[in-house]
Amino acid sequence: MDFAKIWQADMEGNGLLPLIKGGSDTQKDPQKGYVIVDLNPLSGEESEAGGGNGKNQITVFKEVVIPDGKRYSYDLFRKLKNNYKSVAGKKDAVSAAEHEQIHEFLAYAAVSAPLRQARKYAEDHHQIKAGCSKEEWVETLRSIWFQPSNDGTSFFEHVFIGEQGSKWGGHQFWYSYHLNEGPNETLQKEDSNIVIKLAEAGQTGKSSLAEVITIKYTLEETNKNGDKQTLTTDISGLFVGISAEGLMALGTVAYLDGRTRIPVELNGTSFDLIMHKTGDREENPQSFYPQMKTPVHA
Repeated sequence: MDFAKIWQADMEGNGLLPLIKGGSDTQKDPQKGYVIVDLNPLSGEESEAGGGNGKNQITVFKEVVIPDGKRYSYDLFRKLKNNYKSVAGKKDAVSAAEHEQIHEFLAYAAVSAPLRQARKYAEDHHQIKAGCSKEEWVETLRSIWFQPSNDGTSFFEHVFIGEQGSKWGGHQFWYSYHLNEGPNETLQKEDSNIVIKLAEAGQTGKSSLAEVITIKYTLEETNKNGDKQTLTTDISGLFVGISAEGLMALGTVAYLDGRTRIPVELNGTSFDLIMHKTGDREENPQSFYPQMKTPVHA
């Protein structure tokens, strides 16, 4: 499958152009929508986690513009996101209202251009019956993305909400990270204080756009005795600017492909899609993300 076709279909649909601050941000077009990525968000200044007001002012996504014609997709995702906390254990049983929100999202996403590409792949590879109804395709997507695994969590939760029960990691959807404003929780402990010493985002260096980035934080923890410890936290690869249905299309095809590492080329940049499945007999989809060969930092 040409994953670039899914990406392009999404950019022509509800995707937002991923621009780089101080570079390609001159291409911003409010009519089409865009995201401006700051590859050097800390700019060499220390930032105390919480900033004294419970919010961290470090922002990788400096500007996000969603035109009215694309907003419905993002509103649907926000409704779903509100039903979850970062994955840190089993979720309560899905309510009737949540079932309705899932169906509303899938009914909208299933006929989007990116998921039409994914559907064609599924039909061509005999994963679904050719010419099946929209309802059958929606149910296929539901079984892939929202069926709980043995630990009670779903593919959707791991990819779109977060895996580690923390805003510092586990994100594969840039918009979810943006809504959380990155690491915005106060990192004060009873016996220590944590300061962000370095925040940086990396991309491939070959593209003028920030289609795929990694985010890295270097922290310094000082305990009450004055002893200091340096900590490093990496956010796994993110597709930037892609819509929820675009990311779902990529993840659907990656899962149906069957490989755990899939070579991908996007706008002249090569990277791998890493696909994780559950370790049980069912081998359900668990998570996926892009992995760059060598990220380039500002």
